[in-house]
Amino acid sequence: MSVKSLNLSIFLLVVLAGSVLAQDRTWKTFNPPDKSWSILAPGVMVPDEAAQSPKGKEGTYAYVDYNGFFAVIYKYLGAVFSKGGHYRKQRDMVVKANNGKLLKDEEFSNGKIKGREVYVLMPDTRTISRESNLKPVNRVQRFRMFFEGGKIYILLVTLPESDIDKPEITNYFNSFSFR
Repeated sequence: MSVKSLNLSIFLLVVLAGSVLAQDRTWKTFNPPDKSWSILAPGVMVPDEAAQSPKGKEGTYAYVDYNGFFAVIYKYLGAVFSKGGHYRKQRDMVVKANNGKLLKDEEFSNGKIKGREVYVLMPDTRTISRESNLKPVNRVQRFRMFFEGGKIYILLVTLPESDIDKPEITNYFNSFSFR
């Protein structure tokens, strides 16, 4: 899968995030079958076809509910690549693909994991309030990018702007660890 295909996959997953029926979040530790990493996930993380490949070097695990989208995406890039270049390319692709606005792009550190954290404001969607009025709801895609063992990892959440910095969302990002 090329970087362009990875970027398209991320975009399609985000689009699908708005089309799934309601589910309750039940925060539990999730590990892929090879147990190489873990994360406190809001529900069952479903692998894509690439993640199910026994010798896969890329893949996505995702959870979608009525209000948001959560994913762990990884792709093997090999030994020679520019971290800064990949960070910028990924950030710019997300902004463009979502017709979004860059809100924040900064370094983050969580234990031994260091990388970039990005917030992208996406165009509003319309939702029906309790009063049966349509009201705009801005969505934000918040993601962290970092490298480990020749792979780029992207932890991703897309939620309404009012929910993106809630403690459980920050816990989701901070809970990621390698085994």
